[in-house]
Amino acid sequence: MYSTMENELILEVKDLGNIVIKLEPAVSPLTYTRLGKSLPTRANAVKYGQVIIIPLDLGLVSEGKRTSLKPYEVGYWVKKRSLVIALNNIDLGEQVNVIGYVTSGVEFLGKLNGGYSIKLIMK
Repeated sequence: MYSTMENELILEVKDLGNIVIKLEPAVSPLTYTRLGKSLPTRANAVKYGQVIIIPLDLGLVSEGKRTSLKPYEVGYWVKKRSLVIALNNIDLGEQVNVIGYVTSGVEFLGKLNGGYSIKLIMK
């Protein structure tokens, strides 16, 4: 069913390197589909506490009942209309659609604290 789309989200961070996210389409299929249609794109990543926030409006997609993320899980924070990457266990207190987890480039996450420009592509 998902063979026509890709299963990795690559965040190309200028002057740092690539952060690779393994996507899990079956967990939040509608979010995954909308993500695929919105890419490639550019966005600014901002570190806020224990999360990296990447503004990316995929609309109000209601999938699942999760409000928390585990370390290095990636989700779509519906109310904030942003992708979020957890650096630790966090509870957002609002719905988040889990889309995958970071598989490489973890060492760059802590450096995304100044509004880094990121290119988002699927592979």
